[in-house]
Amino acid sequence: MRTTLCLSLALTTTACLNTASRTELDSTGAVKVNQKLPALKYDDVLEKIAPGTAIACDTSTNENGTRFTDSTESWNLGAAGMNLIGNRLSVADLDSDGYPDLIVHAVSSNASQLKDLPDGGKRLVWQLMNRPSPDGKRWFVDETREGGFFEVAGAGSTTRYRSAQLAVFGDVDNDGDLDAYSGTYVDPTRTDTDPGDRSQILINDGTGHFTLAPATATTPRRDEFMPTSGATFTDVDRDGRLDVFVGHWYEAYGASYLGVQARLFKGAGTGEFFENTSSANLLTDGTGFDTGTNHRPAYGVTSCDLDDDGAPELMVSAYGRQPNLLYRNDGRGRFADQSAASTFAGDANQDFRDNEFFKCWCSMHLTDARCSGVTSPLLVCPNPADSAFGMGTDDQPWRNNGNTFTTWCGDLDGDGRNDLYNAEIHHWWAGGSSDSSELLKGASTNGEVRFTRPGNSSTGLGLPRVGLSWNEGGLMAAGGDLDLDGRMDLIVAASDYPDQFGQIFRQKSDGTFADQGLAWNLRHECMSGLAVADFDRDGDLDVLAGASTARDCARRWSKNEVHLYENQAQSKKWLLVHLEGNGTTTNRSAIGAKVTVTAGGKTYVRELTGGYGHFGMQNDLVLHFGLAGCDGVERVTVRWPDATGTTQTWERLPSNTFLKLKQGSEQPYVVRLQ
Repeated sequence: MRTTLCLSLALTTTACLNTASRTELDSTGAVKVNQKLPALKYDDVLEKIAPGTAIACDTSTNENGTRFTDSTESWNLGAAGMNLIGNRLSVADLDSDGYPDLIVHAVSSNASQLKDLPDGGKRLVWQLMNRPSPDGKRWFVDETREGGFFEVAGAGSTTRYRSAQLAVFGDVDNDGDLDAYSGTYVDPTRTDTDPGDRSQILINDGTGHFTLAPATATTPRRDEFMPTSGATFTDVDRDGRLDVFVGHWYEAYGASYLGVQARLFKGAGTGEFFENTSSANLLTDGTGFDTGTNHRPAYGVTSCDLDDDGAPELMVSAYGRQPNLLYRNDGRGRFADQSAASTFAGDANQDFRDNEFFKCWCSMHLTDARCSGVTSPLLVCPNPADSAFGMGTDDQPWRNNGNTFTTWCGDLDGDGRNDLYNAEIHHWWAGGSSDSSELLKGASTNGEVRFTRPGNSSTGLGLPRVGLSWNEGGLMAAGGDLDLDGRMDLIVAASDYPDQFGQIFRQKSDGTFADQGLAWNLRHECMSGLAVADFDRDGDLDVLAGASTARDCARRWSKNEVHLYENQAQSKKWLLVHLEGNGTTTNRSAIGAKVTVTAGGKTYVRELTGGYGHFGMQNDLVLHFGLAGCDGVERVTVRWPDATGTTQTWERLPSNTFLKLKQGSEQPYVVRLQ
């Protein structure tokens, strides 16, 4: 069967491309549509708003102007379709057809189960392509085998896929398509369950088919057991070639507080990478808990420009109530630790005396001066009562910070500077010295990275605390203008504990936030897994949510379902921006670029980032802007992530447009989708 794809050219001519599709039966006997579309090979010249024509803006707002619909079944993800299971979600346009595709990893605590058997074994990895559906809309089809993202030949096996737990995407060879860092978690304490696979760079041929790159520094040796837990693509020295920063978990969870060294790998622009951790001044050690130089147990890593000098900083989100790490870039890819000075390490409260287990300790050490004024514990103490509080460890400053799972970076408050949001797990019994999920507002000056912490009572971003024995379960976070009012909103995936659900924080006109989940019909219980993208390319952001089955969440979900919530925003004024670097001085995928949009006298800033957070979250690399009712924009300025911070500006562009902006080209283009 043949279908035809037509692309309008230069507003006057039309070119049509033939593309093959096939129809086959799936395992249930139902018709499986697997239609492959070619990459967009042509761009339309954009017709700008004529000089002298006023750009009109409707400034009225409607708090309930957005509503989400659970469209899981229509997108072929539910029980009637692929029955998708997983909660580590990455979004990227893998075949360059203009639509975001999806990579899903399921969670397994047993490394011996991380073998995705082609002959029908437990399914743990999915490569899903965004295709036209039979009803003329969009849906996902399973092309895990066809795409080769997890080749059967992993570790020399012919009976299983590779073991992998995360993926982030960027164009590592500057050929115009998105390649992948595929991360494999290997437990150093359970080498008997080692599946034999290691983290790999996967090279895309442009159609969404991946092959393993030759072994390089990013691939640990067979005798290295790396508990990989996060990765981010970035260009630390702005040489036009993507690098990758990788985080790792504990070296021996439960037996040691020590993590595994986070590592920076320099890209050669060919798919090959070189170890650069020491040269970049990023080495930590195995002893410096008191001085803050020890390896951190990381649940995620993040890269973005925090001091607006065009060079990315690097962050490690640390678990175990240990301080987070933040490294400032000198502009040439060498870093200085500004974790504590910036306040990113943790909040100012390190008073452990309201820790319930410290109170238990005091019940056996009544004369200790530290116990003066300490109240009776509100829980049943262990036997002996002082056994659960490690005096000499749990009372130390380095042990009274957060359990940080994800650090999201973006300009949340609209002042043009990147802010951070840390998603944290905070237990009631740990007291106030354990950090809560919180906004860190960017306040950097003179090349020094600084943040203020206005506090959740001021911002309205607090997670719910239900009952005396509450838990805050912040796992993941993502920002985006969900209601197209020109203000960034925030989604926090909160899971694993009672009374937890995805928090949908709408930003109000005064800059504070309010939970809008119920009003917007987006109150996903036990949200574990999060990705945000305009999957149907209708101009508003949709939300993909995973579901936890841990602890009490098993009462709500029997399996780790993935749900797609389709946005039905009433306002339809938006802009999508796809950037393309020149591939020489700037990486082709333009990761690290800063885009500033001016519309109706207001300015909106986005930075294009290459993955972040808990087990490698990644949202669409196409940037989305809500325009608050404006029919067009006065200008779009891009600061490209090259060594000189080259800028380009395009003026008087219409709204409701999917733009492609190429470095060095004065002409803006519009992407026409089919």
